[in-house]
Amino acid sequence: MQDKYKVLESTIKKAGQRAQAIRQSGLSVTTKGRQDFVSQADIAVEDELKQVIRTLFPSDAFLGEETGGIQGCNPELDGVWVIDPIDGTTNYVQGMDYWCVSVAYVKGNDIQMGFVYAPDRDEFFLAKKGQGAYLNGVRLNIHEPEVGQAIVGLGRSNRRPIQAYCDLILLLDKQNIEYRRFGAGALMLAHVSSGLVHGYFESHLNSWDALAGLLLIKEAGGQVTDFLKNDGLLKGNLVWAASPQLWQNLKSSLVS
Repeated sequence: MQDKYKVLESTIKKAGQRAQAIRQSGLSVTTKGRQDFVSQADIAVEDELKQVIRTLFPSDAFLGEETGGIQGCNPELDGVWVIDPIDGTTNYVQGMDYWCVSVAYVKGNDIQMGFVYAPDRDEFFLAKKGQGAYLNGVRLNIHEPEVGQAIVGLGRSNRRPIQAYCDLILLLDKQNIEYRRFGAGALMLAHVSSGLVHGYFESHLNSWDALAGLLLIKEAGGQVTDFLKNDGLLKGNLVWAASPQLWQNLKSSLVS
């Protein structure tokens, strides 16, 4: 089994590097919705990962952003691999480094494994339930920010009113909390686990963007909302994840 995970890790890295190569050779980009793009790299990376996962774990199901819907066996009996081939496609298309490949494994209504790979930044995050979170092989441990120095990452969902996002910025400003929005929720969650930011909030995030990063944060000692409740795997959910004290301080304002 350990050998299978090593093959999977290598495949995720190769898939990210393939996305880099495709971008270098020229992209064909189509629009899925307002500020929501897909390139041939998204599709190629998802196909590559899906083929390897089905070979390594043939009894598991598959949920990918680009293919949509659970494909494979019964997710309640087996497991589900949840994949975003490129999170932060707009950043990727524009040549920015803030994008990643995100892969999570869910079984028994629990996140069992999470991988986030940011090729342009040479960052490979890995977490397994009960075994800790790691960045490039170094174990991660979340620490509370100093008073007045907290930085919260934000995501802006087009599925929620813009006014709610504006109100959130005002709330953070009143509490002397800085914020950043980098346009790739999966990677921002991973960066909570490594301490680059101290928390991440988005009013609605899809499971392929959220699950790997949420496990990273939990395994690094952070606090997260229960994303999988109310059919979050298929419908998405609100995300609030942070260092424990910061999470508690803002919970009543962010989580209804």
